[in-house]
Amino acid sequence: MNEITVDIIVPTYNRSDLLPETLKSVQDQTFSNWQCWIAEDGETKETLDAIKPFLEDDRFIYLPGKHAGFPATPRNSAIRKGNALYVALLDDDDLWLPEKLERQVEFLKSHPNCVLLGCNAFCWTGTGKWDESPLYFKKNMLGKIRYKELLCKNYIVHSSAMLQRTAIEQAGLYNETLNPPIGEDYELWLRMGVLGEIWVLAEPYTIYRETPQTYYLKLDRRQNYQAAANIYEAALSGVGNKPSPFSYPENAHLAAACQRQRDFYLAGPRFLGRFRHKLTQKIKNIFNNF
Repeated sequence: MNEITVDIIVPTYNRSDLLPETLKSVQDQTFSNWQCWIAEDGETKETLDAIKPFLEDDRFIYLPGKHAGFPATPRNSAIRKGNALYVALLDDDDLWLPEKLERQVEFLKSHPNCVLLGCNAFCWTGTGKWDESPLYFKKNMLGKIRYKELLCKNYIVHSSAMLQRTAIEQAGLYNETLNPPIGEDYELWLRMGVLGEIWVLAEPYTIYRETPQTYYLKLDRRQNYQAAANIYEAALSGVGNKPSPFSYPENAHLAAACQRQRDFYLAGPRFLGRFRHKLTQKIKNIFNNF
């Protein structure tokens, strides 16, 4: 058997109704040299019953574990089990178009400096035709993403991401200690992005399913600012004993930019309100002087 090219990571928890459709979209890929890790956050009969038909295909591997309460832990467990050149990420309620892996593997082979690759996605509610759903991003926003653009906006839909294994291992995998446990994907992108190029394919090869559980944690504005500050701080600090790529001398300028983003959100929404007021007054003064 040829060496596996792509490890597909599918963490799951209480999604036995949607998980088979997700796995079918994996099985239907035109690129076939992959293995798919179904990493359950816990171990339930419902999940095992849902995936049994797929386990007849030896490319699917069931990986139950101790319940952690958030997906970073099962994701990391599966990533550590694999050894493929590339790591593709897929949430248990999202879907891939058949050519998704093929297009991304082709791109990464021709762009060896790319460590983080995403693609556009359809935003589907689960009703109606997915191909008539709006796109996640305008196509003209995509292509090669500068790091300072990534610092201001998450351009990578999680289920669209394909990563160079060497880069995710160097960055330190997912952070399992974020509090609150949101933005763990973006925090990983921030660490990985300093190690090479970031690209997003303009074509949509992923279907992002918006379900009632999609937004599982509701925060007010101040809490959102604090959560954002936590993400930037975590990226700067690194994971466990693994130093953050920001600590490398050649990345000092990017670390400084990340620190500015952290400090902005630490100042809170009142700071933003004052900033907007001052900016508006300055603009008014300029026009009044004409």
